[in-house]
Amino acid sequence: MTGAEMHVLGGRLEESGFRVRYFRYRSWRGDLTQAAEALRAFVEATEGERVHLVGHSLGGVVIAKMLEEGAHSRPGRVAMLGSPMGGSAAARIVSRRRFGRWLVGGVIREGIVEHTPRWPGGRDLFVVAGDIPLGSGLLLGLPKPHDGVVLVEETRVEGARNVTVRASHVGLLLSRKVASILSGHFRAG
Repeated sequence: MTGAEMHVLGGRLEESGFRVRYFRYRSWRGDLTQAAEALRAFVEATEGERVHLVGHSLGGVVIAKMLEEGAHSRPGRVAMLGSPMGGSAAARIVSRRRFGRWLVGGVIREGIVEHTPRWPGGRDLFVVAGDIPLGSGLLLGLPKPHDGVVLVEETRVEGARNVTVRASHVGLLLSRKVASILSGHFRAG
């Protein structure tokens, strides 16, 4: 994905009164620590008293890595959408194949196959999972419920508020309900 898919959700958050900035990183090149450090620098350079963070899929893992390393001194809340904080059965299955090892490279391999960062706590976290199984998960035979890419159970984080909505993996970014949930979460903190 290019990151452009975040703009639908971002636009809805802007309509709710939030100023939105977009962070991009290379998921196939570089490593998880580099992505987390780049995110830290991006957050510190962002204007505003509070900086709330939304991570979709691997983006949530990058946020967790940044916070695991003690970075991000700014107050704010975090939301993860379809983020495989418990690892990824789909990525493990794909990475066993020769072609799959190429697909599951860099940040993906390090962040969800080899070592998933732990959620360090200390910030309000809202986790949103989807349960419409549209995507590669159908071809890979993932057990339900899943969003087509990530199992619902792989998104769960102890101590977080966890919710499941009727959406596919990409659909989490397109859902008006998800935008409303995030808006409420961020307004409360």
